[in-house]
Amino acid sequence: MAACPYSARVFNWGKPKELDDYNNEYSPETSVPSKVGTVEKCDFCPDLLRQRKLPPCITDCPNGVLYFGDAIDDTVTNGVETVRLSKLLRDKAGYRYLEELGTQPNVYYLPPVDRMFPFKEKNDNPDT
Repeated sequence: MAACPYSARVFNWGKPKELDDYNNEYSPETSVPSKVGTVEKCDFCPDLLRQRKLPPCITDCPNGVLYFGDAIDDTVTNGVETVRLSKLLRDKAGYRYLEELGTQPNVYYLPPVDRMFPFKEKNDNPDT
């Protein structure tokens, strides 16, 4: 838990909230349903993905700003629209958090739409 550079792991001190889509017994492979006294992090709900359902964080986001998909297929969806990941990252200057640590993160972040700086490819300026 202490070694996670993203501070993404949490310890369940009390009884975690029950999720409606899970009626399974606890499995250490999926961490669902959560148990008191265990450490967990977001795993994008693999049990739901096997059922061809999107994770609840994607479908329940009231602003539709969370996208989920496959970088190899170059498609992502927010449950309403499906777009090309490469275009979304290029148009919105997407980046990966703490990429310089060499952890090869697969989560991308998009800055606010009204950003105050222009988007530049990494190789646009050889001086930087």
